[in-house]
Amino acid sequence: MTTKTVRIAFFVLAATCVFAAPAWAQPMFPAGCSNATFTGTYGISFNGIDQKSRLRAAVGEIRANGKGEFSGTVTESKNGAIKSGPISGTYAIDGNCTGSGTTSSNGKVRHYNLVVVSRGSGLELIQTDAGFTEAGFAEAQGKSTCTIAGVKGTYGFGARGTILGVGVVAFNGQFILNGAGKVNGSESGSLNGTIFSNLGLSGTYNINSNCTGSAAVTPKGLSTFHFNFVVVNGGHGMLAIETDGNTVVSGSTQK
Repeated sequence: MTTKTVRIAFFVLAATCVFAAPAWAQPMFPAGCSNATFTGTYGISFNGIDQKSRLRAAVGEIRANGKGEFSGTVTESKNGAIKSGPISGTYAIDGNCTGSGTTSSNGKVRHYNLVVVSRGSGLELIQTDAGFTEAGFAEAQGKSTCTIAGVKGTYGFGARGTILGVGVVAFNGQFILNGAGKVNGSESGSLNGTIFSNLGLSGTYNINSNCTGSAAVTPKGLSTFHFNFVVVNGGHGMLAIETDGNTVVSGSTQK
């Protein structure tokens, strides 16, 4: 597969991820929006291509103060190089529930246009720096019990992206978190159009008190995949990014 073909395929997958993200048509706000509309803790997810044609995905957790500022942590994959670190930024929301913002992470400042959705429980974002084709969303964390025992049950999941040097990958399936740090389930997927179906999977997971976490999952017959994630939607969902080198893969889960 040529580099050009991989990039075109990633554009399609990235667009699918953005438009299939959990959210959410613009609601009918009775009294408009302000900076106070975006307050609390949120999971964030971005993907796309930067100005140097490098594939990029990022997942993190931020805390917005309702006054135009936020801070948190983020895990980023840029062409398969994984970094985790702090993120901070600003936002300005207009009365019509649109606005703008900045992020600063790993020494880079980025600029965004945004739309408030779901009565402040989410944002849709697009980067506005020249040369970038990146978009993403934020989803409120809600009231979550962030312990291994508190995050359990049956979840559906989906993820997509690129394995550098291998090709484009997409997969989905179902897994069960048992409340004691163990994962089991099954998945189906496609690697460069080669389909695999209903592979059994097993693994482990850990939940931190700040509602971030990590998982190591092994589909039958394949190598182990590692993920960082953020709990959202009152514990009913997660935003995840693969942390194995040479991967640019992100996705989400929903109970």
